[in-house]
Amino acid sequence: MQFEQTDHISPDLIGLFENTVLGTNGAKYKHLDVAQSVSHTDHPLSFSLRRREQLIANITFCKRPFGLYLRYFAFDKRFQSKGKARMNPKSQIKKEIENVFKDITARYPGSQAYCYAYIDAKNIRSKWMSETFGFQTKAYLATQTFSRVFPKATTHLKEEEISDDVFQIIESHYSHYSAYFSHFFEHGKVATLFNEKGERLAFAQFHKVRWEIQRLPGKLGGLQVKLLPFIPLINRLIQPKEHTFLVPDVVCNPSGDVKDVERLFEAVLAKEKLHSMLWWNDTRDALYQKAQGRFKWGLLHKLIGVAKVDVVFRGDFEPKDPIFIAAFDMV
Repeated sequence: MQFEQTDHISPDLIGLFENTVLGTNGAKYKHLDVAQSVSHTDHPLSFSLRRREQLIANITFCKRPFGLYLRYFAFDKRFQSKGKARMNPKSQIKKEIENVFKDITARYPGSQAYCYAYIDAKNIRSKWMSETFGFQTKAYLATQTFSRVFPKATTHLKEEEISDDVFQIIESHYSHYSAYFSHFFEHGKVATLFNEKGERLAFAQFHKVRWEIQRLPGKLGGLQVKLLPFIPLINRLIQPKEHTFLVPDVVCNPSGDVKDVERLFEAVLAKEKLHSMLWWNDTRDALYQKAQGRFKWGLLHKLIGVAKVDVVFRGDFEPKDPIFIAAFDMV
């Protein structure tokens, strides 16, 4: 077998990702815009294992100021474990992957001595894989749906560049979070809800995502995927073959009234002519906790609820503050 390291993502690696179905016992889905998403990978550090020139496994990290984010961990279907099966401890693949993590720890000492990743709490294959290589769950994220069958538009919604004052609001809200970094938003735009006086009430950055959903969470998740496209109104919320939705990040609420964030979300759905969002938050996030008792999350929430995601770390780092979530990392 041949093991290679690069600082870019090869075309055949994109092909491997495109054929990867994510999830095992919970939701199962495939990304439909892999090539576009991969092109935005920040500072990749990619390790690939090949046999007879054919790519069979890959680990790709994103190098960040505070450490390494494990962005991709993919195997060719022939080498994926089934169910609760364990990897052979003497296998060449396992030995090579262990060497990667040892090399990473040695190469990034001190503040860069840890790696972190997000894992669906019901994905048994990913969980035992992370445990095998020394990762530990140290925080949890909530996968929260927000949906509207008929979202209401508003004239008080505007798109604006992330100016210095907007950046300062984001910094004051998030800079103390664990794993905070500004790569994906510092030169971007946000959608902002204003009042009649021109004051910012709430703003966030939004990303459009497309998935092919093969299974929804829950015991009836497989059946729901087959039935929902044929149920009036509900089929506006989810189209399994090509489900298009929004993902918000750097959500800020200058007014202090969390209902303004709800109005922002609904207005952006109306503007984009879409019907649902997935909003990921550390379960300790103060804004998300505040929203729990105030938001009307919508019909999709009633159907599938909130899914949990484990935040796993390799190393001694203990995240005392909520984890900062970049939308790119979740999609």
